[in-house]
Amino acid sequence: MSLAEKITPLCAWGTSRAVRIPKDVCESLGIDVGRRLFMKLGHDERGSFIIMRPEPEAHRVVANVPYLSMGELFAGYFDSKQPTECDWGEDVGDEVVE
Repeated sequence: MSLAEKITPLCAWGTSRAVRIPKDVCESLGIDVGRRLFMKLGHDERGSFIIMRPEPEAHRVVANVPYLSMGELFAGYFDSKQPTECDWGEDVGDEVVE
């Protein structure tokens, strides 16, 4: 049997049912313990089925890092440099510069 073809028993877990996902399958999908899985139920000519996919990650989360506003982040920072315009040189081509 290939990695894409696995047979695993349906087990009881309290009042729920559970399927053990082999470690090599998890590794090939890049998922680990604690990752949430999206489940979709369906039915076709071969019968009922379940599709499970890793839930998309909304964004990266860095644990234990407090939120800081820009004011808090740069509190106490003073610099004498002032922003200036950049000279891009003479206009070239058909761009419109006002």
